[in-house]
Amino acid sequence: MSGTCHPFVASGTHDAMLDAIPAPILDADRTHHGILTEVAFSRHLNPVNADAARVAFLRGAPSPPFEYTPLREADALLRILDAAEPPRDHPAGALVGACFDGTRRLVLALRDRTAAAFDALALASDWYPSTSLLALRFPDGRDPTPLDVPAARVIARLREALTERGLDTWRVEEDTVMSARVLVDGAKRMLRVNPRARFRERDVERLVVHEVDVHAMRAENGMQQRLRCFQTGLPGSLATEEGLAMVSEIHAGHGAPGVLARQVDVVRAIDLGRRLGFRPLYEQLEDEVGPGLAWGICLRIKRGLSRPDLPGVYAKDSVYLQGHQLVQRWLSDGNPPSLLYVGKVSVNHPVREWLDQGWLRPGPLPPTWRPSA
Repeated sequence: MSGTCHPFVASGTHDAMLDAIPAPILDADRTHHGILTEVAFSRHLNPVNADAARVAFLRGAPSPPFEYTPLREADALLRILDAAEPPRDHPAGALVGACFDGTRRLVLALRDRTAAAFDALALASDWYPSTSLLALRFPDGRDPTPLDVPAARVIARLREALTERGLDTWRVEEDTVMSARVLVDGAKRMLRVNPRARFRERDVERLVVHEVDVHAMRAENGMQQRLRCFQTGLPGSLATEEGLAMVSEIHAGHGAPGVLARQVDVVRAIDLGRRLGFRPLYEQLEDEVGPGLAWGICLRIKRGLSRPDLPGVYAKDSVYLQGHQLVQRWLSDGNPPSLLYVGKVSVNHPVREWLDQGWLRPGPLPPTWRPSA
């Protein structure tokens, strides 16, 4: 990271960029943050009838008849982004502008729900798995402990962990329209938990490390920066975000057995799903990983699409394995975790230079990464 050239340091000055960001860029950043605060995109990405669609699929439907909450304000959101477009000849404007681009592509994907729109999102986000990622193999393993911990206990522990870390403005809410069991919304300072989900005993503390000590604390520290995009995620930061969460679980002693092998299954399914519809993809995975996991993977990578029976994927889940490899290598090179806790940044961002300039302020580390931990 320290050797990375970047426009924020190209000027040769050490003036605090904090005072040099033009007002139109700050205004654009606030507009973008306002959209992410007001619109829960996950509510439009995930099918509202996942359980019923699964039943229909298992009874012989060609593909699950997913239904979605339409993003009716899509065109209005695009107009707001166009009107607030930041000047990109300034390095901070280029950073905020890239955030605009990512949100535009997500809005278009959720408006059109076509394979082409989701393909554009994946290509620009670098979500499609590389050949080297697809070639990875890890020992398989299954957790033999039962899924007998109710969501209510997880919710109570997450609330307790937020209080312990001084994140008193954060809240935990129940949400049934989710493909994941737990989801963090940094813009809203909210953790969402599916009340119908069941968890293993090890999940209770693992989720504290993953959801609170990474997702919530990086978002909270990002809110202390001048640009709110450090709270919601800089371009390219998602792989680092999820990779750090996975590495943190292992570092804290809460890693689940076989998790890396399962992520290999996911990236292989993403690659296959670009060419296969839901039914043939499911049938191939069913033979390899069993019906339950096959359904879960197919749901994750075919959600959002109006025609899951056709080739096409929502490829975001590749970032877990991609990010694990990236962050593990970065930490092994001797980089301190503190650099990743100024906000939702990537290992490829020049955080050291930004800190030296006074453009960013450091943030506190969670218990997982404190020296005494």
